[in-house]
Amino acid sequence: MAEHESLESPLRSVRILRERLWNDPHRPRYHLLPPDGFFNDANGTIFWKGRYHVFYLGRLPNPNLGESSEYDWLPVWDHSSSRDLVHWIHHPPAIVPTFDGKTPLGIFSGDAVENAPVPTLIYHVPKQGTCIATSEDDDLTSWTPLKANPVIPAPGDPSKCEYIVFDPCAWYEDGVYYALIGNKNAKPGYEGDCTSLFRSGDLVHWEYVHPFYRSDRRWTDKIEDCACPDFFPLGDRHMLLMHVHQPYNHCQYYLGRYENRSFYPEDHGRMGWPGGSLSAPETLLDDKGRRIFFGWIGEPDRLVGNRPPDDCFATGWGSVMSLPRIISLDDAGKLRIEPVPELEILRRNHRGWEAFELSETHDEILPHVGGDCLEILVALDPVNATQVGVKVRCSPGGEEETVITYEVAKRLNVAAKNESGESFQEAPFCLAAGELLELRIFLDRSVLEVFANRCQCVTHRTFPKRKDSLGVRIFSQGAPVSVRSIDIWDIDHVCF
Repeated sequence: MAEHESLESPLRSVRILRERLWNDPHRPRYHLLPPDGFFNDANGTIFWKGRYHVFYLGRLPNPNLGESSEYDWLPVWDHSSSRDLVHWIHHPPAIVPTFDGKTPLGIFSGDAVENAPVPTLIYHVPKQGTCIATSEDDDLTSWTPLKANPVIPAPGDPSKCEYIVFDPCAWYEDGVYYALIGNKNAKPGYEGDCTSLFRSGDLVHWEYVHPFYRSDRRWTDKIEDCACPDFFPLGDRHMLLMHVHQPYNHCQYYLGRYENRSFYPEDHGRMGWPGGSLSAPETLLDDKGRRIFFGWIGEPDRLVGNRPPDDCFATGWGSVMSLPRIISLDDAGKLRIEPVPELEILRRNHRGWEAFELSETHDEILPHVGGDCLEILVALDPVNATQVGVKVRCSPGGEEETVITYEVAKRLNVAAKNESGESFQEAPFCLAAGELLELRIFLDRSVLEVFANRCQCVTHRTFPKRKDSLGVRIFSQGAPVSVRSIDIWDIDHVCF
């Protein structure tokens, strides 16, 4: 067979897949996602030599399928990088399974070691334990696993061990490496979400220290866990950020004190709520001193075992990375959340409205505005209204719409309605007396990120079925509303 004949079928398949991905009306255009396939869990994130690097769990077909294999798809650490947090380059997978008995089930979640002398990744391998790889390559495309892996083996009898070996994170402090290992701790009195502190002087020999913190039932339920942890200083406090598996996938955080190698939570918050899609968070510190947050925006169907949802095989892709967000503390020590300003380079075709009054129970169409890739900036004074908000992805007759509502002095919620039903999510949010409501809304086809007053963000998925569900509206209920300004931009597509 001629060489061009042997390549014809794979090339044809690539072309067909590429066309399908490009024409998929739900596939985002300016959020980071792989060129194809399914991924989950943002993992190691690091700023190195002028580039932002994000690692995440992609999938490769298991070449040993049928040979007593537990999984038909194996997780690998896929890798993308950027100089500006907007335009991304996709690299070959950073860490892949081997079949010499060390990593037969794939590479699971972990982190980049914060402040390490050389770029270092720490990750979990099922039934093996905690593993580490380092890189001497400034592009971070070549990684060398330690020969001593797993450096923290999974215990032979978990029932006799206080700690659990699971998704890790780590940092380098005063010449010592510290790691948070596992999502629970079996020590009496530490029920609920927890993790265990380990330390090492050389990355190879690790010592268990103690449970890292004690969770509180006023904030979290006993069923919740502390998976994919990320621990770092934030202002004059420390933050522990984590993924939660039960009762639903989401992320949450603690702010508190870090003393004597223990963490003492003082405040608690969530970044996802029932009906939402954001989980598996990760952060990095860049050369501007900014703490940059990334999160996994999943599909409505949860991952089954280690297999992507069936819809991902039909569409050729699944999951999205959140827009990069800056997290910081305000003057009162509370969390601030805002999109990175670099995203403004994508704005085009500006439309704006100056101050006007929106009458009670009014639902006003914004003329000459429509689309599925938009940035919307709204400032208004709710005054005495009971509800105010913005609607996107509206069909002309209202059959489909995604409604962003501020219920005054209560909450911020998002409801996405299509011809098949409705999805709903609500987050706690309340304005101070006299404070304007400022919404910054990023719509990217099926992904919606709503930033409110730089202190709350709701991430949601919306899947309109009608091609004409592109309208934008503004509304109020209960009393007139003073709209101070509206600015809307189309967003340039970024080709991945």
